[in-house]
Amino acid sequence: METQEIVTVAQCFAGREFNEQELAVLADLCAEAAKQWREQLREGVEPEDCRGVFLTASAWTALAAMSEALEASQPVPLAFTAGELSVRAGAEGSACARSLARQARLLLEPYLQDSAFAFLEVRG
Repeated sequence: METQEIVTVAQCFAGREFNEQELAVLADLCAEAAKQWREQLREGVEPEDCRGVFLTASAWTALAAMSEALEASQPVPLAFTAGELSVRAGAEGSACARSLARQARLLLEPYLQDSAFAFLEVRG
């Protein structure tokens, strides 16, 4: 599976055109997202086994990272008050980016290693 395939999917979801520099960054983020997801796949599961969801989850993960980085460099005001002027800028990242990252994990969840934590036995 090539990074360019993931970049193409990410561009479809982005809803805007990217300049050359942004595309280079997006390609790097897509490659890294695919690497991270590949490492989390269950033993015996390859990206090709879940190709569609793997492409989408990698694209969403890359877009979430890019969105977080862009918002950190240009914070969007979260609040504005006119009387005795008060503006508050957001620093926690956008809800959209967090949602994309969460949806990516949910999409790939059936193919990921079991990461649940449980006590097998607790003595009192």
